[in-house]
Amino acid sequence: MEKLLVLAATQFGLFTRLDAHERRVSDHMLQARVRNGSLEQIATNVYRVAGSPNSWHQDVLAACWAGGPRCVASHRTACVLHRFDGFRAGIIEVTVPRPQRFRRTGVVVHQSTDLVPADCMSIGPIPVTTPERTLIDSGIVAGYDRLEEAWDGAERDRLIVTDELERRHTQIRRRGRNGAGPSGVCIDQRLDVNPHSVLERRFLRLLDDAGLPTPVCQYPIKLMSGRTAYLDCALVDLTLGFELDGNHHATPKRRASDNLRSSDLADLGWDIRRFTYDQVMRHGDVVVRKVRAAIATRSKLRRSATETVAEWRNFGGGGLRW
Repeated sequence: MEKLLVLAATQFGLFTRLDAHERRVSDHMLQARVRNGSLEQIATNVYRVAGSPNSWHQDVLAACWAGGPRCVASHRTACVLHRFDGFRAGIIEVTVPRPQRFRRTGVVVHQSTDLVPADCMSIGPIPVTTPERTLIDSGIVAGYDRLEEAWDGAERDRLIVTDELERRHTQIRRRGRNGAGPSGVCIDQRLDVNPHSVLERRFLRLLDDAGLPTPVCQYPIKLMSGRTAYLDCALVDLTLGFELDGNHHATPKRRASDNLRSSDLADLGWDIRRFTYDQVMRHGDVVVRKVRAAIATRSKLRRSATETVAEWRNFGGGGLRW
């Protein structure tokens, strides 16, 4: 019994009937300990050590084990387990293969006909859908913004391989497939816009939500020196560029390089606005306000320049002779 308790300590205070049998603890011994209160039977084949700390993770694992050997944590629960941005522990969701039926109080149960072993993994003792499969499935229960936020964080933390996610999504996409639609929109939009980083993608979403024009990402500009500079984001018609500074821009050497590059771009008529990681990720309202003001300023200057050119043309066309 001692070995079983040691195992339970690594499984949030839980163990299965199979765990007990493998350690030569019989059903009779288990029931005796249930009667004396040292164990609690919380499902047909799942036991909890009395006095072990209650936790959300314990409840998730109990739900998975109660659902059978092919039951896995999924959807929003899997998002929390993978530590995706925008999700917090609370709701418990699991997936079982169709036509298997499973009910448990406080648990949302999904059925799937296309969940294969390659879609599953473990985080500690908890069986869970892979990060790629989790993002695909979460389209049914999470809004587009939350899905994209989770995706951004997963890419930042290198939890997913985008090509693998797209391949798996294509395999399971079909008419009526819940969740595939929202995930597909997210995939397609990313391919169309093709931002270079999570920071750029968040910046684009801020502008889109505010109804501002969508800039071109990684826009190439030939400098007077002959080198090519790439602007993170650019509104080309306004010669207005945006540089998004991640943490790697914090060094004195990188700041000096950024300043020289901004001067080179200014020589070509570009107005460059810089935003830090913290501003884009945590103070989007300030970023939107600054971008809106910059667009208004550049638009006004452009109109003024256009009117000046028109006036000179009219003046020259009036037959004046020097």
